Amino acid sequence: MTTPMDRPPEEPAAGLTTQIGQLIQDRLGVRANSVDDDLIASGVLDSLTLVQLLLDIETCFGITIPLDELEIDDIRSISRLSRLVTRRKLAYAAA
Repeated sequence: MTTPMDRPPEEPAAGLTTQIGQLIQDRLGVRANSVDDDLIASGVLDSLTLVQLLLDIETCFGITIPLDELEIDDIRSISRLSRLVTRRKLAYAAA
């Protein structure tokens, strides 16, 4: 069994991935078939919904996501968004 201390530092907890999937469903009214679905290629995220989703994630998880550090691959899927949130939480914890 993997405990939180056994996971690599940037590996998100399963609950985080679920929370982000639920946030996308609640805020955008869409549900991804898989946590690895490409949200951009599938049309779930466009420029407006992306900005709204990032703001919702910042509010929900108490983090900021500096746009100058944001890479397109960070937002392609729920699993990648989960890693982004985990990295930002770790950055706050280290500060």
